[in-house]
Amino acid sequence: MTNAHTTKVSTPAALATTNYGSWQPSRAQELKLPSLQGQGLSFADQYQTKLLGEWSLQNINGRIKMEHDPWIQETIKDMTWRMNAQVRQQAPLALVIIDNPSINAFAAPGGVIGVNTGTILAANSMDELASVIAHEVAHVSQRHYESGADERKKALLMQIGGMLAAIAASAVDGDAAAAVMMGSQTATMNSSMAFSRSNEREADRVGMQIMNQAGYDPRAMPRFFATMNQKSQLNQVENQFLPSFVRSHPLSNERLSDTQSRAQRYPPLSLNQQQRHQALFDLLYWRVQVMGQHASETSLTTAAKNSIGAKLALMYWYGEQQRFDDAETLMTEFQRLTAAKRQALEPLLSITYSQVLSEQGKWQQAVDVLQAQQRLYPERRDLRLYLAEALTQNNQPTQAQTLLKPLTQQQPSDRYAWQSLQLANEKIAKTATSSSVADIATINALRYRSYDQLWNARYESALTSLTQAKQLAEKMQASTQSSSARPLLANIVQEIKNVKTAKDYKP
Repeated sequence: MTNAHTTKVSTPAALATTNYGSWQPSRAQELKLPSLQGQGLSFADQYQTKLLGEWSLQNINGRIKMEHDPWIQETIKDMTWRMNAQVRQQAPLALVIIDNPSINAFAAPGGVIGVNTGTILAANSMDELASVIAHEVAHVSQRHYESGADERKKALLMQIGGMLAAIAASAVDGDAAAAVMMGSQTATMNSSMAFSRSNEREADRVGMQIMNQAGYDPRAMPRFFATMNQKSQLNQVENQFLPSFVRSHPLSNERLSDTQSRAQRYPPLSLNQQQRHQALFDLLYWRVQVMGQHASETSLTTAAKNSIGAKLALMYWYGEQQRFDDAETLMTEFQRLTAAKRQALEPLLSITYSQVLSEQGKWQQAVDVLQAQQRLYPERRDLRLYLAEALTQNNQPTQAQTLLKPLTQQQPSDRYAWQSLQLANEKIAKTATSSSVADIATINALRYRSYDQLWNARYESALTSLTQAKQLAEKMQASTQSSSARPLLANIVQEIKNVKTAKDYKP
C-alpha cells in the first residue's frame, strides 16, 4: 500500500521525564499547511470513513502480532497524538505497534497509524522515530485516502486489502510481505503513480512542518531516509530484500534531495537540544528490546554499563528469569541515585519493579509501588493497566474495575483494557458473597470478552459471548432481581446489533 512508511518519534510518557520547554520551534507561525480537499465531507462520508477505519483496525488486530506493553504504547501514543494535534482536531482512531523486526510504518483511512518495533530499533533518536510518525500523520491529515474519483477509491479498497495481507504476511515471512505489497500496488496504482509520488512528497513536506511545530527536529527526516537509502543500496548489491519502508515508499533520488534541501530551511539544533529526548529514547529502545525478547543477557549486561535503559531492561529480564536476588541488587542501585535522577526514570522504574514483585506473587507490594505513581500521574493509561492487574490479583477487583472503565470509554478499541475488565469481573464472580452480584459480574465478564473479540475481528465469537450473556440476563430478569437485569439486557441487545453491523460491513 502506498502508505507503509518508517519514521522516528517522541512520546507522552516523556512528559514526566523530559523538559520539552528546553527547545521550541523558532517560529511556530511558519506552519503553513495546504488547504485540505474534502474539508466539507458529508456526515455519510464521515461515517463511512469511520467504519472503514474500524474495519481496518479490527482486521489488523486479528491477523498480526502486536506489542501491547502499556508503557511502550503510552510513549509512542503521546508522541503521535501531540503531532496529530498540530494539524487535526480529531484524534487518530488508534495507534498499533506491530511486533515485527522489519522497518515499516503505515496509515489507514479513519486515522489508524501503525509502526513496527523494527522501526523503533532502527532509529537513532526520538526525532528520527518522530519523522516516521509525522509522515504518517501527514497522510491522514491531508486525506490522501479519502478524496478523489470513484476509480481511485476502488483502487484504495484494493490497496487496503493488499496492505492487510502484507502486514499479516510480514509476521511470518518478510519476503512474502514484500511480494504481496508490491503486487497489490502494481495492480491497482499503475495509472496513478504520479499521484502516489505527489502524496509522498506532500507527506514529507507536511511531516517536517508537523515535527517543527511539535518540538522535534525536522532535519531528522532526511537523516533517517539516508540510512534507509544506504541499507537499500547495500541490500541490492547483496541481493537481499529491501526494508519494507523502501518498498512501499520508494526513496527516489529526487525525493531524497528534496527532503535534504527542505530540511536546511529549519535551524540546526545545538548538541544540547539534540540530546533533549535521548534519555527517554534510551528507555524506549531497551524496553522494546526486552519486551520483544530480542535482547540476551550478554547484550543487556554489556549495555547496562553505560545505559540506564538497558539496566532497567536487565532488571525486568532478571524478574522474568526468576533471578530475584539479581533484580533486587539492581533496584538497590537505582535507589541510591539522587531523587532527581530517580524521578527522571519514572514511572518506568516503578512499573519495572512492580513486575519483578508480581513475578514473586507479592501483589500487595506491587500495588503499593504502582499506587504511589498513579497518584502522581492519574491520567496515564499504562499505570492504570498495570495497577488494575495487581489489584485484581490482590483480590481487589472492584477497585481495578474503577480504574479500567474510563479507559474503554476514552478508547473503545482498547483490547488490553477490555481483557483486564473481563479478568476483574471473573474475580468478582468467584469471590462475591451475593448470588446477584456474582451473576452480574459473570454477565459483564462475557460482555467485556465480546468487546475484545469484536476488536480482534472474531465476530462470531463475540456474538456467542453476548448470546450467553443475554441468556443469563434473561434468566436473572425472570427471578426477583429483574430491576438489575433490565439495563443489562438493554446494553446487551445494543451490543449484539453493533457486532452484527461490524460483521456485515464490507468495504
